[in-house]
Amino acid sequence: MLNSSQRRAGRSLLIQRNALETNDIIANKNKALFGKAFVMNFLSSPGSGKTSLLESIIPILKSDGFKVAVIEGDVETDLDKKRIDKLNVPAYQIITNGTCHLDARMVSGSLNSLDINGADIIFIENVGNLVCPTSFNLGEDIKAVVLSVTEGDDKPLKYPAAFYKSKVMIINKIDLLPVLDSDIAKIRENALSINKDMVIFETSCKNNSKAGNTYNNGLQDFISFIKDNVSLKVSVFKK
Repeated sequence: MLNSSQRRAGRSLLIQRNALETNDIIANKNKALFGKAFVMNFLSSPGSGKTSLLESIIPILKSDGFKVAVIEGDVETDLDKKRIDKLNVPAYQIITNGTCHLDARMVSGSLNSLDINGADIIFIENVGNLVCPTSFNLGEDIKAVVLSVTEGDDKPLKYPAAFYKSKVMIINKIDLLPVLDSDIAKIRENALSINKDMVIFETSCKNNSKAGNTYNNGLQDFISFIKDNVSLKVSVFKK
């Protein structure tokens, strides 16, 4: 016979499982609503540079004719959305009021107000957290984990789920490497030990070009990856 602690633990696991199953049902509905748009869910610790990354790549994608929309997730404030608003793309702010992740229901609610009609790409900037967001499918095509070089080499080993479940890792703020002890080769090694198929990009959002060319510092390869996936999603959607 189970004691009271075991029964409580069992009920807790059942509630958690039911919550995740319900989330997956809603996520599948989100995916259908996204249609042909390629959807990327960004995970990271706070301060990794997710918003700066979007500020760097969205103008380039727009100039190349791609229609972009953004869903912003934060525990409090709409500060990041205000930055995205300056890029003149549809954006919606989800404030979780303390919840450490976005879930499919929150994203579903955002689609009632966000104009995704004709969107080629939808970026979801998740709450800054490398634990909770990994458990919740939002209907995205891929998860992408952003890791700043300031966070150390061992982040993939400490938070393996975020790296195991992400198809892409963006090693960001590489312009700071000269003043850090961070070893980018070790970051790669640790991440690939968790997920050997992970696609890795090294980026900086700091513009060092006198001509104002924002394609510098590793962003070009990441943008090309996004464009390739947009084309792939469209081809699959038409079948």
